[in-house]
Amino acid sequence: MNLPNKFSSTYTGSREITIDQCDHTSKLRITELCNMLQSVAAKHSDLGGMSYFDMQKFNQAWVLSSMRVEIEHLPQWHENIEITTWIENLKGIKTVRDFEMVLNGKKIVGATSLWVVLNTERRRPESIALPHDHLTKYPDKKATEHTFNKISTNTDASEVRTHKVVYSDLDLLNHVNNVKYMEWCLDSLPISFFESTSIKSIDVNYIKEVMMGEEITISTSFEKSEIFIYVSRPEEICFVMKLEF
Repeated sequence: MNLPNKFSSTYTGSREITIDQCDHTSKLRITELCNMLQSVAAKHSDLGGMSYFDMQKFNQAWVLSSMRVEIEHLPQWHENIEITTWIENLKGIKTVRDFEMVLNGKKIVGATSLWVVLNTERRRPESIALPHDHLTKYPDKKATEHTFNKISTNTDASEVRTHKVVYSDLDLLNHVNNVKYMEWCLDSLPISFFESTSIKSIDVNYIKEVMMGEEITISTSFEKSEIFIYVSRPEEICFVMKLEF
């Protein structure tokens, strides 16, 4: 495995917030925030010999299973941020990767994520085939106050809308891109919610793959300071998001 001379087990990437990444308040959209985190993670994986193309030699790829994002403040258009990422652990079929977003020297976002190795031909989890002893793991270095967890699916929810999966929903694994689920869920909320509320944390669980042409239902449940949003198909929940505000 040929690694760059300056390879490090932590990686920091810089980004300028552009207008197309912002909502009507000029702040970074949550979906774009998650895209940026994953973009930095992908670059780190490329440098460490763990890229999508490296894994595809063994018909493997990383898929997101759970994620928690804690938000102190969202950056605005033209602001420059830094995102640092590292691996807490990597063993068998799973890895935990963390992120910190910093603006003007201050941490404004922390995130932790659980990824699973998927065999892209059999569509089943399996142990990672690539060697990874060259990667330092940081089991005691945390980016969030609380870790990701399994979100309850017992909450009563009201159907908001349906959606049929289209071309622009798909990623290179030929299933719905993980950020698209989040976009569907956030789009199901009234704009007044975003105008009057600051989201403090986001938890997501990916339960089942959703494919091209499938019709899904989006349902919501409002609690005192939490919202649960579900993406489901008949008799099966595929994705759940919890927002705390």
